[in-house]
Amino acid sequence: MSSERKENSGRTRARGPSRRLVSLDDYRRSKLEALTKRGRELRAQKTRETKEQIEEGTYYVDATDVAKSVVRDEVTRLLGGKHPNRNTKRKP
Repeated sequence: MSSERKENSGRTRARGPSRRLVSLDDYRRSKLEALTKRGRELRAQKTRETKEQIEEGTYYVDATDVAKSVVRDEVTRLLGGKHPNRNTKRKP
């Protein structure tokens, strides 16, 4: 072993900020929270932009896209996916 290695062998290296070990569940939870926050920010931004377009009179909606969305939601509801009012009991 070289003399330089012997001198350095007893020292610990100075690293950046100490890192805390976290569980995989904590890591996933923090990632999910970050994605949720980002999703809220994007939704708020989209809402602001849409409101501005409506106020300016430049908002455009394709009637075909609206019709497809209505049909898709209704089919999902009929197939047991979403229910308009979960408090309403179905008749047997």
